[in-house]
Amino acid sequence: MAFSICPIIDMRLRPPIPAWTRGSVFKTAMHYPRQCLSFKGARSAWLESLDILFQEMDVSGIKYGVLMGRSSSGAGSLGGVANREIVEAVANYPDRFLGFLAIDMEAIGTGLGEVREYASAPNIKGISIEPGSGLRPRWCDDSSLDPIYEIALELDLPVSISLSGLLSALGGHDISWSSPISIQRVARKYPDLKIIVSHAAWPYADEMVVVALACPNVYVSPDLYASTAGMICADTYVKGANMFLEDRTLFGTAYPVKDLQESVRDFLNMGWRQEIIPNILWRNAARLLKVTG
Repeated sequence: MAFSICPIIDMRLRPPIPAWTRGSVFKTAMHYPRQCLSFKGARSAWLESLDILFQEMDVSGIKYGVLMGRSSSGAGSLGGVANREIVEAVANYPDRFLGFLAIDMEAIGTGLGEVREYASAPNIKGISIEPGSGLRPRWCDDSSLDPIYEIALELDLPVSISLSGLLSALGGHDISWSSPISIQRVARKYPDLKIIVSHAAWPYADEMVVVALACPNVYVSPDLYASTAGMICADTYVKGANMFLEDRTLFGTAYPVKDLQESVRDFLNMGWRQEIIPNILWRNAARLLKVTG
């Protein structure tokens, strides 16, 4: 039986399907945190079992997992997943997965073509980019990214911009590329664009919540950085949501980094105001991604 208080949309979940497990994406997510943290990982992840994952989702109350696309031109150990395979995965499991299409920073034209090709496919809900951890890192307001933001507006899709110090480091860069300051400039240039900051620019948590406060089109998605007991900076995301971001904070686990049940339990004990928890677990993401039921 699920122990959460409402259905959950997990904004960052990489399932054990061939698109992920045959490359470096799943393996990197499985192993890098265990070098410095006592994350035990999920049974489904160690066994690479989709059936067990679905059981774990049910027990945790997670109705949908968002397959956040990744295409990183081989930077560091990040790897990538073909958009075609994301489209196939969400089509094969429409009651479990939602998908975001990735755009490679070193092949933006190709990525834009794939977005046009696949954007109307069932359960495709947005665009995913990782400008601070690509082969050649760039700020979020780099002019080369303008066509991405413009096509997102044209197709009425939110853009997930993944930023974290750890992600930048895995891409071979210093953590300054995870600063969210350039997000503010993008949000002001494109006020109708919905921007999700995946990993919530950790460890620049203070700056992140201030940028979101200043920009009503910015959503904060800390995933494991606000669903892990004892995580540094987590209290900043909680305070931000409790004070003024209750309608623009999103839940995520970053599975397979963490076990789903552990993530939900840790999240519920973080100190959120009880009345805003359903917003963070379900309502905010459902509204943003146009999910019903």
